[in-house]
Amino acid sequence: MPASPRHSLRPRRLASRSALRVSVLAMAAALPVTLAGAAELPLTRVVLSSAGLAQFTHQGSAAAGTTIDLPVRLDQVDDVLKSLTVFDAAGAVGPISLPGREPLDELFRDLPFDREALASPTDLVNALVGSEVEIAGPVAARGRIFRVETERVATPDGHDVTTRHRLSLLTDKGLVQAIFEEITALAFTDPQARGQIDRALAGLAENRAKERRSLSIGVLGTGSRAVAVAYVVAAPIWKTSWRLVIPQEKGKARLQGWAVLENLTGGDWKGVDLTLTSGNPVALTQPLYTSIYGERTTVPVSTGARIAPPSDSGRTAADMRARAGRDAAARLEEAEAEPWAKGGIVRAPAPAMRLAVAPPPMAPVAAAAEARDAATQLVYRFPSPVTLATGHTLMLPFVDRTIEAERVWVYRPSTDPRHPLAALRLVNDGETALPGGIVTTFETSKDGALEHVGDAVLPLITRGEAKFLSFALDAGTTVRREDRGVRRTSLGTIADGILTTTVRSRRVFAFEVTAPPDQDRTVILEEGRIDGWTPTAKEGIETTPTHHRLRVEVAKGAMVETDLTLERVDVQTVSLGTMPPEDLLARIRGLENEGPAFRAAIDRLAVVVAEIGRAQAQRDANEQEREKIVSDQERIRANLQSVGPSSDLGRRYLDMLKTQENRLAELGRSDQTAADTIAAKRKDAQEIVKTLKL
Repeated sequence: MPASPRHSLRPRRLASRSALRVSVLAMAAALPVTLAGAAELPLTRVVLSSAGLAQFTHQGSAAAGTTIDLPVRLDQVDDVLKSLTVFDAAGAVGPISLPGREPLDELFRDLPFDREALASPTDLVNALVGSEVEIAGPVAARGRIFRVETERVATPDGHDVTTRHRLSLLTDKGLVQAIFEEITALAFTDPQARGQIDRALAGLAENRAKERRSLSIGVLGTGSRAVAVAYVVAAPIWKTSWRLVIPQEKGKARLQGWAVLENLTGGDWKGVDLTLTSGNPVALTQPLYTSIYGERTTVPVSTGARIAPPSDSGRTAADMRARAGRDAAARLEEAEAEPWAKGGIVRAPAPAMRLAVAPPPMAPVAAAAEARDAATQLVYRFPSPVTLATGHTLMLPFVDRTIEAERVWVYRPSTDPRHPLAALRLVNDGETALPGGIVTTFETSKDGALEHVGDAVLPLITRGEAKFLSFALDAGTTVRREDRGVRRTSLGTIADGILTTTVRSRRVFAFEVTAPPDQDRTVILEEGRIDGWTPTAKEGIETTPTHHRLRVEVAKGAMVETDLTLERVDVQTVSLGTMPPEDLLARIRGLENEGPAFRAAIDRLAVVVAEIGRAQAQRDANEQEREKIVSDQERIRANLQSVGPSSDLGRRYLDMLKTQENRLAELGRSDQTAADTIAAKRKDAQEIVKTLKL
């Protein structure tokens, strides 16, 4: 038998099914994965965003004709396909390939056996029936696999039953059988079967890491040069943790910011250039790694008319014509089916982007990051390389500076109705904004020791902006607040028949602030902003997008009374000639600037409006009575039709209808009188309006 490369199973004794399974899996794990001409670029730069995104840049040297392998987590492949960018100053980007989302499913779809068959040699042999093998052991033979059958036999002592497998081979000498568990070696001499097994085992080895994929990026051009690959994927949000030390006296507070971040990429960061950004970029995702098929229209297959030989079935000629008509209608329906959709257009790939800058040289360790304000975000770049093992958390200081701080006490009724909050008024006098985050606040005691006084939340503070930082409730200071409600005054002017009314509304909040007996207090009284309302005082009040703030200085042990007055002005303009007198009276009555003549005119107008009201009320009463009479007449006419007009009851019904008709005539005359009265009084009202002056 000629020597040839074989895929063989050579255990010393295949004693059981479990032993066979272990043997096959051991071989699958031993196959190496090699990619000729592949290069790996080290991770050199990481940019973490507070929006939950991370930009990773790999940079190094690559030669033309090679490929760059980029291992990626399975859940990040969509983001990599969306954002992958290649920087190459001397060449162009080649094809980028990666295994399918379910590569093993695609692999085994083209093989005669499934993945489970590799867990059992007997299942694998049965799946490859017809392939040529060579076996050694008590029975040595070479032939094609016929089948493997399971059989139950008694043990030699006769007390138990065991399972074994019988292999049947079709050889040149006929059918040869062997006990599978007694075979010492089995080799697939069929090149096609051996190649199929090799493909399956290699695929299992390549996909041993089920949650990772490897992208292969081709390098075009000539020679060896610097190449970089960058992509943006989802990542844990980096967090901000602040420390603030309050001085004993007025002045600068010490502010230190720490960034808390994690490396969950599955690979170590070794000496990377780290940058942190804080902003709100638009973050989109799309299932680019998922196979998506478009919808298509199914067109029925058109066939000719069926012809059958005639038979004497007893059908008439009319029956045959009806059937022919139904067949013709069916063929017409098939012919009117929708046409096939048009296909898409495949475009050529775009050239690679150029490498903009080289990595910065090594820099000494700095206490804080280099900060700058970008167009839409804050950027903090650490001057020293950062190393972080995968699965670990790191804290880095990115801000360490002093900040202008004033001790104040902020009263917010929604937080506590009686006591203010101890706070700091921070003014960002630095060159960059400060991102928000949790703050641990310390106070410097008289002997220089630091004491924790509370926690707070630092809002985003842009350059030059002032914000309050509240960290504790001050039970020693008492505030009494009273909402005295709204008072309105109305003024009016009349010019050229146009009435202009100005309604001025004022709402007063009164406060009594009492300081503790041993300390002065600077209290900031806050009231929420209401649309359209503004403070009447021009000084001493600060207005923010959400609140009005009134500053009050209170000496120790003293009580100060103050108030915050908000005002709203509404101006309305109407034409006197087009407004009904009753509406006009409601609008001009009660104006603050009316004189004796104006009040007299209003009194006369009120009399006219009252007469118009009475006339209108009469018309309304007439209408209600008319509706009742009409309803009664319908009932009476129905009864009259039943009993007849010549009966005694019928004559009574006729008398009732006559009386009702007379009453309807009276109501009509009353309506006319009321209408005349209303018209006359409206003219009187117009004459009075002409005399109105303000």
